[in-house]
Amino acid sequence: MTRINLQGLLSNQALFRNISPFELDVLQREVVKVELDKGLTLFQKGDRSDGTYILVYGLIKLGIPSSHGNDKVLELIRPSQSFGEAMMFLDEPYPFYAEAVEPSLLLRLPKNALLRLIEQSPVIARQMMVGLSYRLHGFIRDVERHSLQNATQRVIDYLLQVVERQGVLEIQLELKKNLVASLLNLSPETFSRVLHQLVEEDLIRVNGSHIQIECPQSLKTFQHGAALNFRPHPESLIKNKASTQHFI
Repeated sequence: MTRINLQGLLSNQALFRNISPFELDVLQREVVKVELDKGLTLFQKGDRSDGTYILVYGLIKLGIPSSHGNDKVLELIRPSQSFGEAMMFLDEPYPFYAEAVEPSLLLRLPKNALLRLIEQSPVIARQMMVGLSYRLHGFIRDVERHSLQNATQRVIDYLLQVVERQGVLEIQLELKKNLVASLLNLSPETFSRVLHQLVEEDLIRVNGSHIQIECPQSLKTFQHGAALNFRPHPESLIKNKASTQHFI
């Protein structure tokens, strides 16, 4: 088990940053540390919610399993992000699974302990509402992106986001290419075709999971050009909005 400063981790989380030392001490005694190796599952679709999770380090994939093996990736959870709140409040089973993409450490906040803390602390309740609101806003942006952007725009948008997160121009994909495609609501073939197109335009270079961005501004300019040539079909708007209505 990795040795960590649990009190320090909790106090640095936005959700608990303004609670009293007493409340923090009570919470610390009930928090459960969960370590996962790469590829291990935290919970399966259909499992009952037993609390809320906060990721300390690593990367967690939330997805919907498919009988054909082409799982739908809903979201990637990164350090300091929480997930599972909605299912906890609704007392519903998880409609997705959670799997470690890389070795990860999480903190599980048991349902009863968290609900008790929310009742006692308006600050906690407000912070949790803010977190859920940001989450909802993020899903609305996903609906907009999947409905109003074509494949080229989505791929470029993703690449530029990874550049910003990793802080380098030679980025490494966080997932296998077929899973990145699923995250972007694209087929693997379409994702590969767009990458090949960007290589031919001398905008990127691809070496396995590593992608060299030649010039972010040129990539943005190309993305804008792709937008000018795209007009979404009304039926695709309805389909995409329906397929992405999930709130975690």
